[in-house]
Parts: sequence; structure tokens; C-alpha cells
Amino acid sequence: MIGFLAFFLLFLFNFPHLINAQNVPLYLMKMGESSNSYALLVDKKDQVVCLYNHTPGGPYLVKTYRCTTGKNNDGSKIHEGDKKTPNGIYFFRGILDDKQLPEKYGVRAFPMDYPNDYDRLENKTGSGIWLHAVNDDSRVEQSYDTEGCVVVTNSDIMDLSRYITTDKTPIIVDDSIVTVSPEKFNQDKEKLQSFLANWVDAWQNKEIDRYMDCYHDRFYGTGRNKAEQRAHKQRLNKQYSKIKVNISDISIYRYHNYIVTSFIQDYRSNLFNSKGPKRLYLVPDQDSWKIISERFRRW
Repeated sequence: MIGFLAFFLLFLFNFPHLINAQNVPLYLMKMGESSNSYALLVDKKDQVVCLYNHTPGGPYLVKTYRCTTGKNNDGSKIHEGDKKTPNGIYFFRGILDDKQLPEKYGVRAFPMDYPNDYDRLENKTGSGIWLHAVNDDSRVEQSYDTEGCVVVTNSDIMDLSRYITTDKTPIIVDDSIVTVSPEKFNQDKEKLQSFLANWVDAWQNKEIDRYMDCYHDRFYGTGRNKAEQRAHKQRLNKQYSKIKVNISDISIYRYHNYIVTSFIQDYRSNLFNSKGPKRLYLVPDQDSWKIISERFRRW
């Protein structure tokens, strides 16, 4: 009996992707279109970072890493100095190596974009939230031991570096990782993909009411509120005789109360063309989702 238990535990350790194989992480609705797409999920209860890879069959758990998070584990970060690790969907702004870092940050650090657009609308404050290493790896064995960062060992940060693409690979933090059934997962994903298709179709067909119905009343993005966004689009609809919009390499990441979707937007009209990455933040509104923020960077 003891031998069988030891074998079973060894099996789970070596094949963690088979644990709870019937369910799927809530957060990873669509991880782009490349087999080199990865995402990090941080479980603050279990103090682990989980590395997921995109596959045709859905998100695949590649491996897990021990971590330590904020000293104050009472929910998500709200304000500067509360020593909490923020919960939500974040992206890495860059990479800092040991020559650029104080000793306590170890060999490498990845600054995160906290507070993100959703956090700002919720009036959350703070800065300097990073995924980084340590000057003493034994610190990682101490749970809840940071000022708010997610901290792993030096060897683990170097291993994770192989899978991180700045401004593309998300790090999604939650109190405990939540999974849903494949049926629920696929229903939610299809609903979001239909929303995006409707948004694009209304945009390029100049149906301003249907287009603006995709936006939340609290929308603020690219320097415009919802009324200003409507007026801006109405001017362009009059100016351009033809508009064509295509989006590709779509990723959709979900936290409990908001969604972040990123894609390459190719916009063409008879007078103006642009192409580049776009990111939308969406929040629930009755039985649908609405855009509350958007960002575009022209290549």
C-alpha cells in the first residue's frame, strides 16, 4: 500500500497536467495562435507559479514553480504600501538583469504593468510590482514574505525567462486558481469571440449605434470618454467612404470581473491605413461584456 501511494504521488508530481484534467483554468480563454504562446498563473494560497502553454486542445500545464507573495495576504492590492500582491491580469513591461538591480532582487526581474487600466478605473494605487528572484533562494520557502511582488528562486527566474515575451505573456494572479468545465469554458470563449466579431462588423459597416453599444458608459481610452469616442467615430464615418478592419492573433484572458483581449488590428480605409497591436479591457454589463478601455500602438 505504501509503495502504491509513493508511486501515485510521484506520478502526480511528474505529470501535473493530468491533475483535475476534466477542468480548465478559468483565465486562459484563448492564448493566441502560436505554439510558443505561454501564460503564468499565480496561486497565492498554494504559493506557486504555474506555466501554461497554448495547444490546439487548450491550455497545457507545463510545470510549476514555488513562489512567495505579499506579506499581507488579505485579498488583492488596493493602495501603495499595503504589502499585498495585486490580483488580476498583468503583462511584463521589460526585463532587468542583475547589473541593473539591487542585490535583493537576484539575477533578473520582470516589472509588471500594475496598476493596469482596470485598476486605475477602480482607483487602485501603488507601483513597483515585479516578478523577480532573490539574493538568497531560501527566502522563497517562506510564504508571504514580499512587499507585494511575486518572487521565485534565481534558477527558476532564468527558466521562466525562456517562456516570457514582454508585453505579450500575461501573469494572472488569484487567491486560488479557479477551474471550470470544458463546456463552460467553450461557451464563454465563443461568446467573447462573437462579441469581437460583432464589434468589428459594426465598425467597418459604420453602424454607429451597434458599434457604441459595445462600449461601457465608464469607457475611457486613447484620451476619449464614451461620448467623445462616438463623436470621433462619426466624424471618421463621414470622412471615409470605405472602412475595412481585420483582427488576428487574438488572445483572450479572463479574471473574475474583467477580460483583457489583445490582437493585431489591421485598419484600412480609402484615405488612411494603420496596423499594430491593440488591447481591450472589458467588464460585464447585464448579460454581455462591454469595452471599458482600449489601447492601440501603430507600427
